[in-house]
Amino acid sequence: MNADNVESYLRDNYDRRILLTYRTVKKFYLRTELVRLDIRFLKSCRAKDIIPKFLWFKTANRNLASSSAYKDSQRRLLNVEINYKYQHLNRLKKMYRYSASLLQQYCFGDLFERIQQIITTICCPIIKEKEETVERKLFGHSLCTQQRYYVDRKVVKNLSARILLDDEIDCLANGLDYGLVSRRFDEMGAVGNIEQFSHHVPDIFQHHKKLMADLKDKDKVILNDIRVLNTMQMTLTSNLRSLTDTFQHQANRYRKQHYMVRGEQQQYYQLLKSLKQDKSIIVTRPDKGRGIVLVNKSDYLSKMNAILDDSTKFRCLFGDPTIQRERSLSNLLYRLKKNGHISQEFYNMTRPTGSNPERLYGLPKIHKENMPLRPVRSSIGTYNYGLAKVLKQMLSSIIQNEVIVKDTFAFVNELRSLPKSASKYKMVSFDITSLYTNIPVNETIDIILKHLYNDERPPPTIKKNDMKKLLEFVTEKSHFIFNGKIYDQVDGVSMGSPLAPLLAEIFLQEFEKKHLPLFDLMGIGYWKRYVDDNFVLLHPRVCPDYVCDQLSKCHASIKFTVAKEDVEANSITFLDALAQRQTGVGFKTKVYRKDTFPVHRAIKIYSTYLALHDEFDFIRELALKNGYPNVFVESVIQRKLNSIYAPRPTTPPTPDTDIIVLRIQYYGKPSQIYGKRVMAAVAKQYPLKKVQVVYDVKARIGQHFTTEDKIQTELKSSVVYEATCPLCNEKYVGKTCCHFQTRINEHLSDQKKAMSPTTNPSTTISNQHQSSNITIASKNSKATAQSSNQRTSLHKPSNLKSNIKKTNQLIKCKQSSKEGSYDKFTNK
Repeated sequence: MNADNVESYLRDNYDRRILLTYRTVKKFYLRTELVRLDIRFLKSCRAKDIIPKFLWFKTANRNLASSSAYKDSQRRLLNVEINYKYQHLNRLKKMYRYSASLLQQYCFGDLFERIQQIITTICCPIIKEKEETVERKLFGHSLCTQQRYYVDRKVVKNLSARILLDDEIDCLANGLDYGLVSRRFDEMGAVGNIEQFSHHVPDIFQHHKKLMADLKDKDKVILNDIRVLNTMQMTLTSNLRSLTDTFQHQANRYRKQHYMVRGEQQQYYQLLKSLKQDKSIIVTRPDKGRGIVLVNKSDYLSKMNAILDDSTKFRCLFGDPTIQRERSLSNLLYRLKKNGHISQEFYNMTRPTGSNPERLYGLPKIHKENMPLRPVRSSIGTYNYGLAKVLKQMLSSIIQNEVIVKDTFAFVNELRSLPKSASKYKMVSFDITSLYTNIPVNETIDIILKHLYNDERPPPTIKKNDMKKLLEFVTEKSHFIFNGKIYDQVDGVSMGSPLAPLLAEIFLQEFEKKHLPLFDLMGIGYWKRYVDDNFVLLHPRVCPDYVCDQLSKCHASIKFTVAKEDVEANSITFLDALAQRQTGVGFKTKVYRKDTFPVHRAIKIYSTYLALHDEFDFIRELALKNGYPNVFVESVIQRKLNSIYAPRPTTPPTPDTDIIVLRIQYYGKPSQIYGKRVMAAVAKQYPLKKVQVVYDVKARIGQHFTTEDKIQTELKSSVVYEATCPLCNEKYVGKTCCHFQTRINEHLSDQKKAMSPTTNPSTTISNQHQSSNITIASKNSKATAQSSNQRTSLHKPSNLKSNIKKTNQLIKCKQSSKEGSYDKFTNK
């Protein structure tokens, strides 16, 4: 008995009941599997927000076909159809099980198992054909409704021991900057943004700069903060509030719809949660490019510790000197301001408040053997960050070097302007090894002081010794944290400091000025540098390796590596360009291919129109694979070409025009409508104000992973904290820009001053120790801690308990003191 003769075999050898029951079992089995495929098709359509053709119905008003009500009706009908299919499937299952049990009763021996196998064999081709039909329909609907998005899995470099699932690779391949649909609407962020915006438009903010300065200097709340608005201001604020409420409602509806219909969003959150909980791996970006790298945490820590073990560059500290160094710098700046050596603006920009230590992390160099790490320090929010930015502006005039190229475009223009005779020289690239970590700090400081105080130009108002102290604060006294330990960098500059590139340029400028006469003796005919990369033209008879060795001997801290030109093509890569020389003809330039390459770089780097045309074709193909519409790509290319070859006459803006930035959380079309309505409302009341809308994506893949150390609770600043009295259970909610530890110490000081002389402090403390607690609110974002906008950091206190045991003994209610200490620190 087989699939071809099963019915005749059963008819000739068994009772007719077996044949009829066999047909019934086969019918219900096939129907059950086909209905399963129907449900799979419908659920796939719902997950991808695709409406099947049988749900497209006609309406009397054809314009309704593009309305949201029509789309919602289709989605409801799709859900009803899925529910009906499930009910139908359950009925078929019952009938199949009943008929299969009857067949099993009629059969003897292994006849029932043999019949089941034959039924599966007969139905298999029909089921496969149905599966192909379902896939073909889904593919057809996808082409009609949306561009197909291709994910390049090659951008994910898994160097860890974890075996990634295909879904995990597809999720990570979107990139760390890929925006996800937020699970919840950030109401406080939206309110803070629009409130700050509403204060800037009618210049309310300008009238309260002094108030903000007082808040920062004294950390006090001004009770009489009363603002009287005129009619225009009241109208604008009322309109903005109404528009923001509408936007919040529409954004929540958009978020719920897309989070429900886009099934990959829910899956992405689950996959990212699983990867985040794996403490044995590190997920980060590479040193160059925009890919994603996974490494073992043990390997990552061992390589970073190997860098920090260099005692000539780093020194481990036993404690955190952040507060002490912040106080020392503040005292120095206050003395300089008091003596008139610095201005009030200089003092305001450099005075630190609520600083954090720098945080060190490493970026894998996946293009090099054994994948070394590049150490990078995040210096935003450190005590010397503002000072470094101001000194960078002050010292930038020292840079006067003709061998520096600004960027790839400047290099290409200079190379094309060389005489044809220069093309007989060999092209070589010299790279300085680990430039930032090898810059001699003391020598560089001496060079700066020589330029500032020994040249003919007028010296700065700051005395030489004080300037040296300021430079030491931003170099030698820059500590950082890694893996829970505090380090000082005793030599070299940190990659991440605003002053680091300038210090490197100053030192290399002095190095090149000192050894420039030796370049001719070495056979160097042309020398151009971009940071640590040097493009050199050498005499044809000179050996590049010999020149590299001679350059490395010029200074003990600077070592060079060499990259030679391709012998056959006479070409070499430098920055984003591929330079090719033709002896006696000149130089040609092409694009040096990178993973991401904008259109304007192709236009400016290519030296021939034929090569530029090929590059445009490549960009079109790459953009199409990434889901960009052809119309959009062509418009970008045409706009860039017009801006370069047929620029429009630019009309300078009127001096009275003021640009106000509005940050909006991005929720698709509702965000765009909200931005346009706000711009219209402002233009109606204040026509001279120009609104620039910036869209923010709150949820990104990269936010689930971090390689930086967490800041300790007592060192956090710009926080909202809550103090609960153990006696009356009253709560005090405060906000501070200084360190949380410092703020609590201020509360302690007020407690002691307000306590009655007859009160026994030890008794009070022991009684309060049992139930008092303090919680602090989490920061809105990293930028909020540094922002001058105090509104965006007003959050509801979270349940983050303080680790400082003293704070359990601090807050004393006004009932326990005759002088009312609770009322006293509300003015703090």
